[in-house]
Amino acid sequence: MSRLLKSFIPMAIAGAVSTSALAADGTINFTGEIIGASCSITGGAGTSVGGSAQARAIDLDLGKVSTNSLVGAGGGIVGGKGINLNLDCGGTAAGLKSVKLQFDPNSGSGIDSKNGSLLKTTGTATGVGIGLYDGNNKLLNLSANETIDGALVPTTEGQNTTYTAKLNLRAGYVANGAEVAAGTANGTLPFTLSYE
Repeated sequence: MSRLLKSFIPMAIAGAVSTSALAADGTINFTGEIIGASCSITGGAGTSVGGSAQARAIDLDLGKVSTNSLVGAGGGIVGGKGINLNLDCGGTAAGLKSVKLQFDPNSGSGIDSKNGSLLKTTGTATGVGIGLYDGNNKLLNLSANETIDGALVPTTEGQNTTYTAKLNLRAGYVANGAEVAAGTANGTLPFTLSYE
């Protein structure tokens, strides 16, 4: 047997052994359904502009907040602004009962490294994140994928039934526990509507 062949056989055996070490430890099974519901969003941060949910950008100016107010807030919201979304689903939501506003912080500016409930800010300010609060003034945990939910309300006129929903939340700056320093504090938070 040639010397080259003798060295090739142990390498082939080692390759076969290392390949078997990559055997699957489990399986993820995905389930879901694509539906025809399509709601347009009106409202937002004091405005009433239509558009599809997927293409809708909501610009929310959180204003100028002093570092002193953030330090004295004890982790609470400062300069909170309301976001009131009115959904018009036309007749496309038949058979559905609710709509959820799901956030995707990792596709936006990210989750705050000091407080996983907060959206990470971009810019020069430090010690601050952006908090989102539901209608009961409860801080949503963005890292736990918490949602804002609303009932789909049917309205029937003649033989036509249309569906609407209201999703209300607030957003504002929240101290994240690190030292607060002045600067710009922006953020981006993509969202998706899902239906049940």
